[in-house]
Amino acid sequence: MKRALPFLIIALAAVPATAHHGWGSYNADAPITIAGEIEDITLGNPHGEMTVPHDGAPWLITLAPLTRMNARGATEAVLKVGVEVTAHGYPKSDGTAEIRAEWVEVDGRRYELR
Repeated sequence: MKRALPFLIIALAAVPATAHHGWGSYNADAPITIAGEIEDITLGNPHGEMTVPHDGAPWLITLAPLTRMNARGATEAVLKVGVEVTAHGYPKSDGTAEIRAEWVEVDGRRYELR
């Protein structure tokens, strides 16, 4: 058991790193802009997410980490369920209805996220 302990510690330490996806799964060559009413939103870490309808389907919009969102003014007072939002970013390469937002806009104000 003592021999297995170092390997177990290393394996457990690696789990958080694999839980977060990298940005390579998004297609930076095909940016899109979607607009609609926020249906669901979570602002937090490692990044926020919101759902906005686009072409008859809910799209997941991956946002920035909470500290960056707050520092740039895109707070929970601005981004909340029912608010009309425009989001511009890169779609998932596998065709999943998801984008990584570069910026979002509410009431004519743009919030840069990257």
